[in-house]
Amino acid sequence: MNSDTPDPREPHLVLDLALRAGEVLLSGGAGASSVTATCTQIAEAGGLHRVECDITYTSLSLSGHPSPDDVAPVTSMRLVHQREIDYTRVTAVHNVVSGFLAGRFGRAEATRRLDAVATSRHPYPRAVVTAARATLAASVAVLLGAGPVVTGAAFAATVLIDLANGVLGRAGVPTFYQNALGGAIATATAVALVTAGTGIHPALVVAGGIVLLLPGVTLVGAVQDAITGFYVTASARTFETFLLTAGIISGVAATLSVAVRLGLPVRIGDPPLPGLDRIPWQLLAAAVVSASFAVANFAPRRTVPTAGLAGAVGWAVFVTVDWLRLPPALASATAAVVIGVGALLFAHRQQVPTLVYVAGGIIPLLPGLAIYRGLRHLAEGDMLAGVSLLGQAVSTGLALAAGAILGEFLAQAVGRTDARLLRRLAGLRPAGPPRWRRRPPDRTAGGRSRSSAP
Repeated sequence: MNSDTPDPREPHLVLDLALRAGEVLLSGGAGASSVTATCTQIAEAGGLHRVECDITYTSLSLSGHPSPDDVAPVTSMRLVHQREIDYTRVTAVHNVVSGFLAGRFGRAEATRRLDAVATSRHPYPRAVVTAARATLAASVAVLLGAGPVVTGAAFAATVLIDLANGVLGRAGVPTFYQNALGGAIATATAVALVTAGTGIHPALVVAGGIVLLLPGVTLVGAVQDAITGFYVTASARTFETFLLTAGIISGVAATLSVAVRLGLPVRIGDPPLPGLDRIPWQLLAAAVVSASFAVANFAPRRTVPTAGLAGAVGWAVFVTVDWLRLPPALASATAAVVIGVGALLFAHRQQVPTLVYVAGGIIPLLPGLAIYRGLRHLAEGDMLAGVSLLGQAVSTGLALAAGAILGEFLAQAVGRTDARLLRRLAGLRPAGPPRWRRRPPDRTAGGRSRSSAP
């Protein structure tokens, strides 16, 4: 074929590259606005015109015209078959897209690099991930004022939860049942501690265990999609959040009900609030929680310390605002705004998606203890108190998500004067250099050509 003759396959190959990148980002928890912007930019950089992208949470559709004069567009669709968060892969895709948009390599090289990312192994061994998840739960217990015994119990319960859910996951059991089993294991551990007469507050064991299972990343994505106008995807994420949380509720409630039938003590009370003298320990625990979350979700090693810093700073802001006796939801939202601002700044410096720092930073603030207390009151028949506490937990979760998105918007507004920012509102910024401008595709031959055949 003459090198000057356009390859008829090229528009389809560009669409395939864009959709495969979007699939990794969407499965990793990125918002629909971010995925849409990224897929659109890839398609435009590959030479397509009048590009349209549609996302329905489980599928991505993309179309574009090979030339301005073409009437019929080329269209392609890709399904999201599984959702396995791996922030290292998300970061790698982010960097591949950035290089392609900046013109450092062409479409064929971008496809080759994306293939390498898709087939790469997780950066941490399974044992390290299990230990990170158990450390996260133990650190949440410390954050809420637990002593050594409860901290150790939270660690051990989470190891059991992770191992059991790993077996269920390999067997293809839906996540709903995995969360139900996890809630049951955490609650059974708490009931066992009470039955043994340890004299401690096992509510902290449950709180630590279910924080690991709470769909915090999904909640952030749902609120972001709603704010940015992707209501269909927002509805799907919201229902997934509800379903996964319902799994936890089912496991906790079922275990408490069985304990009541067996005559075991379940009125274990609420733990006392930690005093001001524990704030240094809380800050350290919050940092460990966020860093452990980063490792548990396969974040790049260079991002783990920064994720820990995000958790400590967020908790410090939360404690400060709470000390002023402002509503807890407002304290959570304020902390999330600070996390969102810092996430965008550090993400730009370290060339990673903001999702890594936003999700990790808000994990210490998720209302795990409030959810447990609400479930306990429901199990005891106190419907009013239970519903009230669960309502507070929902409002806190929404405040965290909305605050983090607002923080990113403020950081973008300060750092960029691009008018297109006003049309993007907030959220996880699309992959690629912040000031990238689309350039006409290079039709020349060579390895850097945007239209070279593979």
